[in-house]
Amino acid sequence: MTREMAMGALNRVEPFARQALKAYAQRERLGLTDELPVFAALTSSADNGGWGELMPVWFKPYERPVPICILDNWALPALLWRHWLGDAGPAFNTQNLLKIFVGSSVLIPFLPAAQRGGHFLRHGALTVLLGLLWLPPAEREAFIPALRAGATRFAETYRLREQADLGEYLGRVEADAFLVAEGSKIGGEEKVRAFLANTELFDAYAALFGGLCFSLAALYDSYGPEWEVWAFQAINVHYRYAGFGLEPWARWLGTEYVASGEERL
Repeated sequence: MTREMAMGALNRVEPFARQALKAYAQRERLGLTDELPVFAALTSSADNGGWGELMPVWFKPYERPVPICILDNWALPALLWRHWLGDAGPAFNTQNLLKIFVGSSVLIPFLPAAQRGGHFLRHGALTVLLGLLWLPPAEREAFIPALRAGATRFAETYRLREQADLGEYLGRVEADAFLVAEGSKIGGEEKVRAFLANTELFDAYAALFGGLCFSLAALYDSYGPEWEVWAFQAINVHYRYAGFGLEPWARWLGTEYVASGEERL
């Protein structure tokens, strides 16, 4: 990864992010101008807040302008996602992964608050979906069959159709994954080798990317590729609720979805 690649990805996705946020930003008086107050900050596994080589993009929420911190080595995140996707063809490359996750991270600091803080595998997945949909159409479409295959593999491996409370169950999967990454400082060849050799740690963190395949496939089937049509409704209404994403999950699995009273609040 180079600074030029990082800046190129940021410059490409920023107009799309501004378009997705525009109506919401006007309503909430965020004061967004012709550019979002963000800038690219290339980081290494040694100084990216303790995430090591696991977290490809992150941001500092309390700084303005917002630094979008971009990891300089994407080998491990690419391996973890490909672990579930299988062969996505030539579209699965560093440049496209960069555009997807930079697009996601550019959105997150400016989105409305979600009840109880939201979840990465549901609320966060919406932003990743938008980053994916902002790829050129041919490359975007190349990802969809791989995502569906990864979703199927993940659903079968984790027996999602057998879970009585899918939101609670995948919430634990998500929490376990972040416990592996937080402060682990997995960086450098020796620590990466040890991580890959530790089946328990690897499986716990890799599950985050399997869950992402599942959620992206479900949200894509629910919303469709024409993000300009549904982004305003999704951001202003759907995203705010604690139960966001649970109905598309159930629909994708072919299971019954019954909203709890808490989710309807």
